[in-house]
Amino acid sequence: MKEVLVELALAVHKSLSQINSWKKGILYIKRLEGNTGFSTSYVDNDDNEIKISTAATYKTHKAVRQLYKINQNHPMPHKKWNRAIFTLYPDNKSEIEYIWDQELQDKINGYNNEIRPMN
Repeated sequence: MKEVLVELALAVHKSLSQINSWKKGILYIKRLEGNTGFSTSYVDNDDNEIKISTAATYKTHKAVRQLYKINQNHPMPHKKWNRAIFTLYPDNKSEIEYIWDQELQDKINGYNNEIRPMN
């Protein structure tokens, strides 16, 4: 688990590489079957949240898949999630919030039901 969180922290640090001062860096994660999406922001000293470019790599995507797999093998209250918010602080402490977004899942299910194989 530690390696996974380190990889997420690295993605946030890389995203913040041009920012001089920040209170927290936030990596928003959207995890779907076979697909992972990211967006990143930071909170400045005036408590404004500012979106920035995300420096996620293949290793970051792989870390999210591993994180989900770890959660599936433990009786945790956040076993089922399709979104997560990873927050990193300047002292390198971090926290993660797992979210189940039913609206997102319904949208994906709708797309999946629309796809028909070609004959």
